[in-house]
Amino acid sequence: MMQRTRGNSVKVLNLIATLIFTAACCFGAQDDILSCNPAMLEPCPGDHQICNQTTRICDCLPDYVRVDKNCEPLSNDTPAKHSATAAVVTIFTLALVICGLVLIVRKYNLIEYLRQKINLKRNGDIMYEDVMIGQDDPPLTP
Repeated sequence: MMQRTRGNSVKVLNLIATLIFTAACCFGAQDDILSCNPAMLEPCPGDHQICNQTTRICDCLPDYVRVDKNCEPLSNDTPAKHSATAAVVTIFTLALVICGLVLIVRKYNLIEYLRQKINLKRNGDIMYEDVMIGQDDPPLTP
């Protein structure tokens, strides 16, 4: 009989602990949203904040961003991060294109092909395979 009572008390303690933990989480989540009263002299606790009268929530002024509970000015670091990302992506893309071209040139032996074509044009030698000019032909008779 004692075992049952002890088990029930543990369940009740677990239930109470769960309720307390849930309540703490809910109240903790509400701290991120700063409520304000527009009738007060300073409705919002931090600098660079304004009270929105319709939602009664403190918002940051234009050109400011909320960081934790404070509003901080926009920094110029964001474009630098984007330009660094763009540079890395561009370099990676160029490396892939160059590697692809090298593989195609090697697979089809394009350098040797171009070298042969240039030498043929340079020497002026035109090869006639089907036409034979010279003394080996029989004379033409009408």
